Amino acid sequence: MTYLKSFMALSLILFQIFLPPFANSSVYNPQVAEMLSEANPHRWMGWVRALSGANPIQTADGLEKIMTRSSLVMFEPDAKPSAFDYLIEELLRLGFVEGQDFQIHNYGFPYGDRYPQRNWKNIILSFQGDDPKRKNEHVLFVAHMDSTSDNEYLIAPGADDNASGTAGLLEAASILQHYRFGRTIDLIWFSGEEKSRIGSSSFVEDYADWLPNIVGVVNMDMFAFDGDGDRCFEVHAGTLPGSQEIGNLIGSVIEAYDLGLTYDFLDDENAYPFSDHDPFWKKGVPGVLIMENSFYHPDETCGKSDRNYNYHRTSDTISYINNDTGFSILQAGIAVVAHLAQPLPQKLTGTIDISIPGKAIQLD
Repeated sequence: MTYLKSFMALSLILFQIFLPPFANSSVYNPQVAEMLSEANPHRWMGWVRALSGANPIQTADGLEKIMTRSSLVMFEPDAKPSAFDYLIEELLRLGFVEGQDFQIHNYGFPYGDRYPQRNWKNIILSFQGDDPKRKNEHVLFVAHMDSTSDNEYLIAPGADDNASGTAGLLEAASILQHYRFGRTIDLIWFSGEEKSRIGSSSFVEDYADWLPNIVGVVNMDMFAFDGDGDRCFEVHAGTLPGSQEIGNLIGSVIEAYDLGLTYDFLDDENAYPFSDHDPFWKKGVPGVLIMENSFYHPDETCGKSDRNYNYHRTSDTISYINNDTGFSILQAGIAVVAHLAQPLPQKLTGTIDISIPGKAIQLD
């Protein structure tokens, strides 16, 4: 009997690993459930608060607040504190090594060779796949780190747009590093999204050799506002069949892990293009945008628009964040990425960093 159970378990593992990319995606996976249980809403919100200037961060000059994440400011040497520098420091604090685990993509804009230190940059954190046949296939989990407002040089908190996604990738990083996957997972923080998606457009050009091997892109962009509390959000998949399969997978993980969410599914030409998934769409790479219920879509689930009118304003602060809905949507994104990457049975050693950024400093 013991032999039979072992054989059946091994057969199930092999069956899941060698299925086509999305075939086993709706099946409950205990490892993914464990990942979601390890996600911490307070840690996520700690990063949101720090990135949006609600809480100060510790710098060499003492406690300071990040007042703007505008790409026009973030990479200027005299603009301190820098959200970009803060993200690097947080990755180092989580145990990642620059040049080994993550790299900085300097895409030569806007200064080129004249002032390279002032060029805008992306951050790419990779978890190498362990399946010899699939480790060169990539699953991208992306969000833009920059913000804007009507006074973006001085004040652009961008708590919803897009500290929610920027912090979401940090939360994902703190969890995913302790698991093994068949495929490689790449977490990418893009800059320049608010300036016509310069960072992601530059990425698809500079990393063109990746494109044929990208299984899917999951883009998290302002998903933490839920003014009417209906827990309904939007998934924009567009017309690519692969994108639509990822969109269907989102519904599967919501049901499988009892996340209590509903969503409008835009799988036609009405899908929203103005975020960092679009440069991938233009190259034929499947991807989806996960965002809050910002628009009214006839015959869809949400039934009405519930838009955060503070976005792109100095008033996009944590006051308008719905912690509960936003965190559940983040969990759905993490689950989708994990399923696409195909978890392997053996968990890595190490402990998850449970510290909460800014927990002891609650300044409004």
